[in-house]
Amino acid sequence: MKLVTVSQAKSRLSSYIKSAQEGEDVVIMRGSKPAVVLRPISEKDLNLTPELSPSTLADFEAEITRNRKNGSLLKLGSGPAQAIATLNHPRGKRK
Repeated sequence: MKLVTVSQAKSRLSSYIKSAQEGEDVVIMRGSKPAVVLRPISEKDLNLTPELSPSTLADFEAEITRNRKNGSLLKLGSGPAQAIATLNHPRGKRK
């Protein structure tokens, strides 16, 4: 593990990134306290979708289908602003 100051990290960032990619943790210190750690990442780290079991996924899809059929699926609109407006509107709020 390497301990470096912010100034050192600024001036030798490429070198520290290389060290991290080779498996060495690089701790960047702010004063006497550790601030951040550079370490390698994997494809799994970049996966932002939750891992759901097939049965959980099937249950979720079944619930959506039921809600569509009984008309209780709330239509949020075509963008974030419309979705927020719909959810904040008294008709959109659910108990």
